[in-house]
Amino acid sequence: MNKDIWNVGIIGLGGIGDYHMNHLSRIANTRVAAICDVNTKAVQEVGDRLNLSAEKRYCDYKAIIADTDVDFIISGVSNKFHYDILKYAIECGKPIFSEKPFTRTMEEADELLRLYEKNPIPCMIGFSYRYRPCFQYVKQLVEQGTLGRIRHIAAHYLQEENAPMFNKEYTWRFNKEMAGSGILADIGSHMVDAARFFVGEFTQVAGMMSTFIDHRTDPRTNQLVKVDVDDFTGFQCVLEGGVMGTFYTHKNAIGTKNQFQVTLFGDLGTVRISVEQPNEVHLTVREGEKLELTEKVIHLDEKTMKPMLQDFVDYLEQANSPLLPTIIDGYRNQQVLQAIIDSAKDGVTRTI
Repeated sequence: MNKDIWNVGIIGLGGIGDYHMNHLSRIANTRVAAICDVNTKAVQEVGDRLNLSAEKRYCDYKAIIADTDVDFIISGVSNKFHYDILKYAIECGKPIFSEKPFTRTMEEADELLRLYEKNPIPCMIGFSYRYRPCFQYVKQLVEQGTLGRIRHIAAHYLQEENAPMFNKEYTWRFNKEMAGSGILADIGSHMVDAARFFVGEFTQVAGMMSTFIDHRTDPRTNQLVKVDVDDFTGFQCVLEGGVMGTFYTHKNAIGTKNQFQVTLFGDLGTVRISVEQPNEVHLTVREGEKLELTEKVIHLDEKTMKPMLQDFVDYLEQANSPLLPTIIDGYRNQQVLQAIIDSAKDGVTRTI
């Protein structure tokens, strides 16, 4: 379906909502037509900023999803509500972009998949790093066979904000009921998606999880509250084709900002990328009869790469995309997260 203007409904007006609205402003045939948040003050402020009429300012997610003037939804809410919002969007047949992780639990994921198979809708899950220039270029290298057969993928995702010196307060991300898991769901899910994007499906996984700081101060009560999710996760795995994988993530890494690095080791070469240098690819190969070592840094032009939300709009207009993370990608990702959690509990390697 092609439209002159796509009317977009935004659920969740925090930082991620602003992020998506900023990116929508760069897509010529879209506009924010309705907003929704449980915070009435945020609804009022953003509604005034966007000059939206009162009837397009919602506090009930069901109402904005059911609004026939809204062509598709962008949802950026706490993990606890991913299931409810996706479920209602499927029931209403409303296209939706939903932030990761897919759900908190496999029970929620299984139910959404069952509903989706009965009533499929256009759906994108927010694995945004697929749209970094370095990720797209490495995907091409793998497909072209430049690296030869891939033997091993290694990744780490590190930040520093949860380290003790910063006295990070208790938020919903430290609560299992709200988040499902901690660092694993928050940023570890991006590592899982990167592995699936570059290599393929997971077949086996062995995980370890830990909580470095087990109590944090609730700013509402000034009382210490128990943290019941992980703030470190590491896992090893086997992916299809016998590719081995090693991964770790935490936010206790002093000196890191948003350090997500991926390395692929192939029979013909090695490639390294970092999201902190999204327009660079470090490629190492041995070439010629003497197998001389060649190291090069490839500089990319991000203007040639399609942005994430533009890809979703194109998808709605029936354009095929090999990049777009669908509801199936969200489901497969959740399967791996659950296998890591289960393995970490009992020390048994899980087959997926």
